[in-house]
Amino acid sequence: MPTWLYGTPSSDCAEVAGAAGGLALASSSTTSSTADDGRATTMSIYKVRVSRLFDRLDTNRDGVLSPDDLRPTANGPSPAQVLVTGFLKAGDSNTDGRMTRDELLSHVDRAITGRSVGTLPPYLHDFADTVFRGMDTDGNGKVGKDEFAQYLKSGNVIDPGATDEFAHLDRDGDGSLTLDDLRAATHHFFTALNDVPQHWLHAAVSA
Repeated sequence: MPTWLYGTPSSDCAEVAGAAGGLALASSSTTSSTADDGRATTMSIYKVRVSRLFDRLDTNRDGVLSPDDLRPTANGPSPAQVLVTGFLKAGDSNTDGRMTRDELLSHVDRAITGRSVGTLPPYLHDFADTVFRGMDTDGNGKVGKDEFAQYLKSGNVIDPGATDEFAHLDRDGDGSLTLDDLRAATHHFFTALNDVPQHWLHAAVSA
């Protein structure tokens, strides 16, 4: 198991299954389940991550993303607001002002999968920028390990192993995170076919 996934294998699989509508972890790149008619189905692991994110963003639990899920904030848009607003503007295929899980997964396939960091939709850059500003509490343009740990705590991420993600996000190993590191982490979350750090993003949309 990659070091940035925490808990026992059974607990990880249970969380994935709950977030992805009953899917169970089957391999490093796909998950599998059985459809209602008995057909085998598969879902790429990045889609499992996105499906889990959908559940976190759907704060009123009505099965869609909409402005009703956005909490008011005093200091500008929150990371969750940036994501939901971006998703709705770019991926609401039937323009009804709401986004279903299927619409989100289709949008990710169409507009995000296969792109480089530099060609991601602008709202994902805005998301990474917003997260970074929230982490960089002293405003020096870098995020230290203590700042990262405090950010996780503010987002109610209390898993004792979550801070280990810092080392995986710190691509050059210099002991601090840059905005480019966060943009790369955002890209990996939405596109990687293997397990990647995700506690930081869960904290971001919960803060």
